Amino acid sequence: MKLKELKQIILKGGDKKTMKTKIKQEKGITLIALVVTIVVLLILAGVSVNALFGNSGIIEKAKEAQNAMTKAKENDEKQIGELTNWLDNQVNGTTGGGTTGGDDNQSTTPKISTLVGTVVDKNTKAEDAYGNKITIPKGFKVVAHGTVAGSATYTYSGDNIPAVQDGIVIENGTDGNQFVWVPVGTIKNKDNTTNTITLGRYSNFTKQNGNYVPAQTAENYKQETVIRIGSTQNQNYTIAKLGLESERENKVRVNKAIQLEGILENVEVIKTAAPAPTTYDDYKEISTFRDGSKSDGSENATARDLKTFIETSQKNGGYYIARFEASENTTTNKIESKYSQTVLTNIKQSNAAKLAREMYGEVKENNKLVYASDLVNSYAWDTAIIFIQTYSTGTDASMYASKNKGPTDGQKNTGLSNDKYCNIWDMSGNASEWTTEYSTDSGDSYFGPCVIRGGSYHTAGGGAYGYTSNRDSSDAANSFSYGGLRPLLYVK
Repeated sequence: MKLKELKQIILKGGDKKTMKTKIKQEKGITLIALVVTIVVLLILAGVSVNALFGNSGIIEKAKEAQNAMTKAKENDEKQIGELTNWLDNQVNGTTGGGTTGGDDNQSTTPKISTLVGTVVDKNTKAEDAYGNKITIPKGFKVVAHGTVAGSATYTYSGDNIPAVQDGIVIENGTDGNQFVWVPVGTIKNKDNTTNTITLGRYSNFTKQNGNYVPAQTAENYKQETVIRIGSTQNQNYTIAKLGLESERENKVRVNKAIQLEGILENVEVIKTAAPAPTTYDDYKEISTFRDGSKSDGSENATARDLKTFIETSQKNGGYYIARFEASENTTTNKIESKYSQTVLTNIKQSNAAKLAREMYGEVKENNKLVYASDLVNSYAWDTAIIFIQTYSTGTDASMYASKNKGPTDGQKNTGLSNDKYCNIWDMSGNASEWTTEYSTDSGDSYFGPCVIRGGSYHTAGGGAYGYTSNRDSSDAANSFSYGGLRPLLYVK
């Protein structure tokens, strides 16, 4: 009851009874209103709780909205990525990245078999029958199955299907130079098994716990890890059954035999209790470029761009090594990788590196790399050996690192020896080959910073000399009748 109404009753002369009745009525009405108000509030509270937490409540709707936004963001990012790859393809002539054995865009990656014999007009990703990828450089083609350039046959593995396990051969559409793809990473096989080839520098080419283990992985190239070959034993060593021409070569071969004891063919290592030899060779791959022109001969020529070689090889799942030892085109004054040509020898390491770099140079479009040539480095040489030992079916393939395939009757033209593994010729024999590796030799002033690899015919020594994984150091001014070179290609 309002105070104003009470005053009106009094003013009108209302009695006490009337006023008491009126107050009771008003109290009853107020109580009912209060109860009704509370009930309404409880109902509203229940509705609000359900609206917040029910299956169709605000919180659930908010969660659904968040999930929708997340999916939309993922779709946007995917579309942006696809657009970026498309733009990169249009500008740089590539079909995207990836590694051997996997690709997010497999449906758009052509099979190698569909590209055989076709010169591509841009860097082109392709995959073999088992899903392994290669990158075919602009202006090159995949060589067809069968006879290529005379008797230098190229044969695919089962059913004439191109596979990286074979050593896929590419050929430049203009000059006819041939290179072989060396796969790295995880490689899928026909029987659904896999093998892993690690890009690296190796000092031991036998399996350790079922795997080939590098002395230095490619990812650590900046560390310039030293590989030491020499006296690590508390014994003296001599070699029998070898017919070495000089005491100097005997000393060198003794040091090498320490590393290869038990696997080097036709070598007998005799141990005595005498003190260990004091000489050793240290080898490393220098990560910065130098052309080897220092006048005092203290430097070798190093890799053109070791960083880019490592990065492109890892991303593409491989690199290319020349199929043959280098010959020389006397008309163009450039080196070649062709069948049945005279091997270029009697060349200094710095000149060998220069010719390899100039074979194709750095091919660029829109100021971006397409592919480049260079002298073979220690990563490329050693990994090629691991590739051959993993996949070649040739005689002695599993121990290829320790073999010398000669020939003992003199140097042969390219592709005419019996030293062919995974379609790569003469890493084990014919001519030893300059690399970009660097040596610091403590044992003999004759030796210097330049490193030559592989076996050779070396008739001056009365027979074959060296072996595939062999490292020999030599002065920068030296050249040999049995010393040549081999270029490589790496592709954007």
